[in-house]
Amino acid sequence: MSGTLLVLLRRTLITMLVLIAWICIGLVVLWNWPTGFHTVVSAIGRSVSGLRLEHITVDGQTVPFLSGGGQNDPLEMERAPVLLLHGWGTSKEAMMGQMRWLAPSRRVVAPDLPGFGDNPFPPGAKPLDADGYIQWIEAFRVATNLGRVDVVGESMGGALAAAYAAAYPKSVRRLVLESPAGLLPPKINPFMREVADGGNPLDISSDADFDRILGLCFVNPPPVPAPFRRFLVARAVERRAMLAAMVESIRPFLLDGNASRLAAISAPTLVIFGAQDQITDPSLLQPYVRGIRGAEGLILPEAGHVIFHDAPAATQQALMGFLDP
Repeated sequence: MSGTLLVLLRRTLITMLVLIAWICIGLVVLWNWPTGFHTVVSAIGRSVSGLRLEHITVDGQTVPFLSGGGQNDPLEMERAPVLLLHGWGTSKEAMMGQMRWLAPSRRVVAPDLPGFGDNPFPPGAKPLDADGYIQWIEAFRVATNLGRVDVVGESMGGALAAAYAAAYPKSVRRLVLESPAGLLPPKINPFMREVADGGNPLDISSDADFDRILGLCFVNPPPVPAPFRRFLVARAVERRAMLAAMVESIRPFLLDGNASRLAAISAPTLVIFGAQDQITDPSLLQPYVRGIRGAEGLILPEAGHVIFHDAPAATQQALMGFLDP
């Protein structure tokens, strides 16, 4: 082997070792930097799902939202965009899986609702009540030029989606409610009893609270990397006072605020609950189906509160079959 080739091999080996070292250093830094870890993981998740992070101004505030689906495909132009509304304590990222299912055939959009994710209330701002959220959703739809939409809402987002469809019937083509709150259930489970008694079982002040809530939300809780857990817990603790005020502002609506609204919903509606839901009791299915004219109901036996995680195949089939009949 010539001396020149040996020198070239040594240089290549050194370059590779330096690159590996920098990668390792980067991973160590990210692992111990929760905010950076969250940023990188979220960016990777968007890339894998074919989604974009965008921003728009609504009521004078900059709002981050996820967007996906090509806008030049004639087939997509014929189909209504889908507006996805996340649940309490989560963010737009919670809807990425469902957005990935729908993006190949239509435009999909998921904002951080006010007070959540990267859309916190400004210092000194008062939290919104249900009517405030409903008006905000309409303002967001108009600002993003979505036109008439299909709306998919989960948990609190499901309750708000139903109320929004009642208030703005011309804005909503079809409606999917996943584990929605907003009505008194025939069966009041321990979680809903605590909420009715003035408690906040979704309050997070420690890692133990985080684990407890994971157990409530999922039949099989997903693994959460340590940096991501630290980020979520730290953000919840930082916003704890505001979240407590938000609970009080929206509590009456989440308990029974949709009772007087359901008759006004004209959009074809699908309501889905998990049979093992420990948060919004699955007995809520019947009041929703009875209250919304022509609504369809579905119980997923293997799912808890977050149906699209516990039963992804069944949820995808139901969602896409209903939105694309």
